[in-house]
Amino acid sequence: MSVKLSEVIKVIEVIAPKALAEVWDNVGLQMGSYQQPVKRILLTLDVTPSVIEEAVNEKADLIIAHHPFIFKGLKTLSQDNEKGRLIAKLIKNNIALYVAHTNLDKAEAGLNDFLARKLGLTSIRTLDPSNPEIFYKVVVYVPIDMTEKIIEVFGKNGAGAIGRYDFCTFHASGVGTFRPLLGSDPFIGQIDSIEKVMEDRVEAIVPGGLLKNLINQLKKNHPYEEMAYDVYPLENGRLLNQNGLGKIGLLKEAMPAADFCLYVKNKLKLSFLRGGGIPPGTVRRVALCSGAGADMIGIAKSQRADVLITGDLKHHDAQRAAESNFWVLDAGHFGTEKCVTECLKEIIMAGLGDGSPELITAKALKDYISIY
Repeated sequence: MSVKLSEVIKVIEVIAPKALAEVWDNVGLQMGSYQQPVKRILLTLDVTPSVIEEAVNEKADLIIAHHPFIFKGLKTLSQDNEKGRLIAKLIKNNIALYVAHTNLDKAEAGLNDFLARKLGLTSIRTLDPSNPEIFYKVVVYVPIDMTEKIIEVFGKNGAGAIGRYDFCTFHASGVGTFRPLLGSDPFIGQIDSIEKVMEDRVEAIVPGGLLKNLINQLKKNHPYEEMAYDVYPLENGRLLNQNGLGKIGLLKEAMPAADFCLYVKNKLKLSFLRGGGIPPGTVRRVALCSGAGADMIGIAKSQRADVLITGDLKHHDAQRAAESNFWVLDAGHFGTEKCVTECLKEIIMAGLGDGSPELITAKALKDYISIY
């Protein structure tokens, strides 16, 4: 199935808006055109020469990566260096490149949520909430025979997404009045005559970043020459914010620390774990942060976690954990983020359904840390 690249990006950014990304990060479309058709997508953690070669061989139209390929400003695109050669190869083969990094890490239903569910946690919430989303309620008045169309526009443009539900709207019927004036081109009614029309009031919430596009799409699909609508700012985002770093949740049953290590290795398909600090007698409440999250040791302990799972643990991080009588497990940067391809696949399939392009996981994924 072929869709525009912009449609793929839209379903990702409904879950992980670019505004969530850290200021130092570089996310979004790095190469290609929003308008180009996409039939095959290669999903990867890193963009490497091997991954690009795989994308060419698989005839992929788009690479979606977690780690940015273009991170800092480029001063040259000379093909005498590797970066220039790789960019030229992508352009020559018409392969677009999109990156979802810290915005996907921090999204309420992003990578850390996927990792928490992969570990079988329940009662999942965000470990360190940040970036509260500004929400608006949009109300549109429409002839009752067009209500379903407007609900569809709401849902397809990111409105009405609440937790693990979307297309959440409310509508009620009433009577609308208006009088077309000279020079108007009314869909219903006569010039200079007051009209009464049975209409539905349709409403849904929408994140602030999607508001402008939603209003534009509603106007394109609304039958009236002048669409009547209201926009109300809400406090929902600040009160219910679950965007931020890390997750914390509960195992279905407590288990001894040694058994928990085996459990984590099995769930994440790891051959080893590193650790620091003081293991507890049993583990039930688990905190996690994909990638490099040792800075979360204090927050995890303050929220009564029995353990923090993360990657890139350093000597002084382990020392700090020991001094705090806390336990931290290092499952590796790669080990905690390799499931990003599964996470992206889940998001795209949920957003596009049967209309999704073919999704391929890069075989060239690898951990660059070796154990001897």
